[in-house]
Amino acid sequence: MKKILLLFGLFVANFSFGQEIILQELYEGTVSNDLKVSFYLKIEEDGCPRTVVSAIYKYQKNTQDNWILLETTFSEQKQQYTFVEHYNTGLMLLKRIDNQLKGIWISPDGKKQLPVHLKKVKTTEAQIEKLEEALEKEYYNAYDC
Repeated sequence: MKKILLLFGLFVANFSFGQEIILQELYEGTVSNDLKVSFYLKIEEDGCPRTVVSAIYKYQKNTQDNWILLETTFSEQKQQYTFVEHYNTGLMLLKRIDNQLKGIWISPDGKKQLPVHLKKVKTTEAQIEKLEEALEKEYYNAYDC
């Protein structure tokens, strides 16, 4: 009986603290008007409730399919995001306007500032699944010991 209650308790705890995905979007566009990029944005709510934003991006010329993990802070109300590249190789200040993200990419020393223009693109479930795998891989590479 104790085992059944323990298993039931674990099930309820896992169910009540699950995350609800709010959106998963793929954007494509440019940094500096000529560097083509793909940008994956995921917004979810955890059990606290707290909104969590995850993002990765890559340069489309990248033949290795290496994504850059972004640490995110944001204002949900203003739809403004600050994305810091995981190894502090740059940051993006972006604002969501309709189906676009616009703003600037800034080098770590602040000397280089490049415009960023991204437009939301339609995706299939298979594409989202591949993007989720890439996001999970980048988190694993960044935080697993």
